Amino acid sequence: MINEGPDEPFGGGQPVTDFPPADPNTTGQVLNFYVGPLTGADTSSDPATLTLPSFNDYGPAVRNRLISINELDSAVLADVGPQEALLGVLGADNLGIPMEWSNRITESPGLGETEVWEIHNFTEDAHPIHLHLVQFQVVNREDRLTGQVTPPEPWETGFKDTVISFPDTITRVKAVFDKVGLYVWHCHILEHEDNEMMRPYQVVPGQGTAGPWVVNLPLVSR
Repeated sequence: MINEGPDEPFGGGQPVTDFPPADPNTTGQVLNFYVGPLTGADTSSDPATLTLPSFNDYGPAVRNRLISINELDSAVLADVGPQEALLGVLGADNLGIPMEWSNRITESPGLGETEVWEIHNFTEDAHPIHLHLVQFQVVNREDRLTGQVTPPEPWETGFKDTVISFPDTITRVKAVFDKVGLYVWHCHILEHEDNEMMRPYQVVPGQGTAGPWVVNLPLVSR
């Protein structure tokens, strides 16, 4: 297993064509598998006999939720790079509004409702965005600059819980929120999620809302 990503923040594209891949002598190495002779009976199932769950489209959504990925410039290291990346919402001017963990909850689906989350990436990097609780369906991606829409990648045609959001791209995912409670969504890059790139969201009884909710429910991690 090798790492073909770059030794720098990933912005999308193909290795060699769009960026030099990771150093094959160091960061390009991930894992080697050494297969030896059997030491006992093989009890694994034949992949050809496995039955996978059926894939059913979630159907029409009750609302599109406009969220954003944003970068804040450092006041001290302005020439070096951003201070941090933050999740947030999309403002009326179609620009991102960065929000921290402690800001009010802005994502409140209703129990059993289907929503499309539109992730507007205003940063220069790709971010793997993970939603707790749900398995979602990738709808499409739209280039924010040209308006070109592309379908999900071949490996994104099943149920997912993490999706790559590319720079200057709107990534759309559809989910059904089937359990009341307080959950989180975040970037799955460890340094990012630990540095405020995580937001709570809340599934509420009855009809959801695009505005803030403040209800004292336990935080559930799934």
